[in-house]
Amino acid sequence: MLQLANLIGPDLRAALDDDPEGLREVLVDMHPEELAEIIEDLGDMESVELIRLMGPDLAADVLQRLPPDRQVDVMESLEADEAAELLSEMDPDDRVDVVQELTDDHAELVLAALQRAEPEAAEEIRELVHYPPESAGGLMTTDVISLPPETKVWQAIERVREIAHAEDPETIYYIYVCAYGGKLMGVVSLREMILGDPGQTLAELMNPKVVRVEATDDQEVVADTIARYDLPAIPVVDEHERLLGLVTVDDVVDVVIEEATEDAQKMGGVVPLEDSYFATSFLEFVWKRGAVLVVLFMGQLLTATVMEANSALLAQTMTLVIFVPLILSSGGNTGSQSAALVIRAMAVGEIEPSEWYKVLVHEVAMGLCLGLILGSMGFVRGYIAHGEEEALHLGVAVGLSTLCVVSLGATLGSVLPLATRRIGLDPAVSSNPLIASLSDVLGLTIYFAVAGFVLHVVF
Repeated sequence: MLQLANLIGPDLRAALDDDPEGLREVLVDMHPEELAEIIEDLGDMESVELIRLMGPDLAADVLQRLPPDRQVDVMESLEADEAAELLSEMDPDDRVDVVQELTDDHAELVLAALQRAEPEAAEEIRELVHYPPESAGGLMTTDVISLPPETKVWQAIERVREIAHAEDPETIYYIYVCAYGGKLMGVVSLREMILGDPGQTLAELMNPKVVRVEATDDQEVVADTIARYDLPAIPVVDEHERLLGLVTVDDVVDVVIEEATEDAQKMGGVVPLEDSYFATSFLEFVWKRGAVLVVLFMGQLLTATVMEANSALLAQTMTLVIFVPLILSSGGNTGSQSAALVIRAMAVGEIEPSEWYKVLVHEVAMGLCLGLILGSMGFVRGYIAHGEEEALHLGVAVGLSTLCVVSLGATLGSVLPLATRRIGLDPAVSSNPLIASLSDVLGLTIYFAVAGFVLHVVF
């Protein structure tokens, strides 16, 4: 896709210099996502000029759509008062995310300026930054409407209108009913209020069974809960059941994408990246890819040791070497399949670590079945690979080895993710390259052991 900044860059520069008011009118008619795309590809000076031209409301909407590194560039190029004004126009959860990306010194300067202009917003940020970014507290917005249980329905509707006009909350899906001290008692949807009797109290109309998460819960728990109960938003409470805020479904979509990206990178044998592909430096790529490759390479050195230990067998029957890649790839591929299926099943709650024996039995049976299919094919290929005298010997060795190695691959691919989850690690750590490396070393050992037994003992 052509980048908008490259298409309109020269005209944009000319408009900034010659007709800024005309450019402002054009910017107001554009979608914030399109403006974010333009700013992402501009230099810092042009980006800041464009941000200033938009006005605080639009600029804040655009800023929260930028990648973290570009947010930092823009915020650090603005004066502290200008940056604070942008923060004041952003949603609470988004402004916290921006502040967490800034350096400590610059964050304090911006917060000091925000303290002078919007003391409540500054205090709110200081409270929310204490929550880990990947927790419910780090995701939540404090723009939540809560009312006491004795409030009449007509009073609640009027109050919602007042709050919506005065504060412009991020979302109005539910009205949360809270007792004195902010303890969450129940929830009423906006639809239920509109259809309800205006004289009813919220206590009479509310649903006391509120699905909630605690502020310290991991973002994966939040995403799973919202998906399980099909909610547009979920309240966040503290250990005393006091309502702190809510997490909306749009934030959960970002979490799902982030977690899926991280798992995909881990399963590919890469230390998860903090930034996007092009925003990651070359040296960081060398470290995050090279660290895993070095470990895997050291493990693969064992294959050379195994082959060296079986050099006498190879000298007698050099045809065995032809089938090494075939057999090892079969084991690695089968292990990768099993790992992908088990990791995904655990991610969506279909498998628990305590059910490891069921998974093991299933995958061993599957490995034997698949091994028989591939082993039969290996037997045929081994049978026609040599002279008539040794054809049967080699066919049996290749077929039986394939059966054993495929069964081993299926077992490793299922057991490793369960074991890593059992000890508290992310199952994605048991990546495809790791399983393939283990299958190679163990598979090669099995291959030579089976081949030696078949060629020298059985025949």
